[in-house]
Amino acid sequence: MIWLLPVGILAISSAAILIRLTPADPLAITFWRLAFATIIVLLMSAWRGEEFPRGRFLAYSALSGVLLAVHFLSWIPSLFYTTVAASTTLVNIHPVLMLLFSQRIGEGIGNTTTLGVLVAVAGSMLITLSPGGLLGNILALVGAFAFAGYLALGRVVRTHVSTLGYVAVAYGVAAAVSLAVAASLRANLANYDLYVFFMFLLIASIPMMLGHTVFNYLLGRYRAVTIAASTLGEPVGATLLAIPVLGEVPRGSILLNAPGVGYVEVPLQAVGIVVTIIGIAIVIREEIKRGA
Repeated sequence: MIWLLPVGILAISSAAILIRLTPADPLAITFWRLAFATIIVLLMSAWRGEEFPRGRFLAYSALSGVLLAVHFLSWIPSLFYTTVAASTTLVNIHPVLMLLFSQRIGEGIGNTTTLGVLVAVAGSMLITLSPGGLLGNILALVGAFAFAGYLALGRVVRTHVSTLGYVAVAYGVAAAVSLAVAASLRANLANYDLYVFFMFLLIASIPMMLGHTVFNYLLGRYRAVTIAASTLGEPVGATLLAIPVLGEVPRGSILLNAPGVGYVEVPLQAVGIVVTIIGIAIVIREEIKRGA
């Protein structure tokens, strides 16, 4: 099932672009993304006859949903205050936090995995050396901390509860929290045309269902740190998509001395993309070796 990781990475890479193309209040995007995803999951759960978590796993699932809401309520607005590259990279520093959380939830983390995570994070930082807005960057960092907790709890629950049962509670609670926040701030939730609601549904279907739900499924099979590191593919995909779609071309370059050619100017973002992919590959390779 490790082949599902690239599917999830490609799906979540579209999130930032779809959000920026949606002319709606960020809080409305957050709520409808989660609300539509919850409806889809509940319909699938009813069709498959899935059971919901109980006892402490129900509590963990609900807390996971709260953290997911905090993640989206901070990260989605950050996209409107900073660049796509900066936002998607800062929100994805959570694999470093997962190195700490993984020890607490009993996951074995070796030196190779740690190296892979640090290499991937370093590469993702190179992608976003173009400047962004301070407020947007801070919101993205808040989203990173919340997402790390969300993955850690998801790993604990998914070893005992089915994917659909877990995400039905987590997504539902996240939708309820985002609705409460949006209502308290009097955000516009409904006064949109069909195009905007179509974009809401698209965001719920692609990055949420094919991205987050796939990762939640894989949490039942692989370490949370592996899933966290894999999501660093998002700034790679989002940054590349932002160039033709949004016209956001990251700046910054370095001079490399190529034998027989001389000094060549290489975009830092290109170096970052390569380094990030190498780091992710190291972590995934280690995960495969563990399961062999």
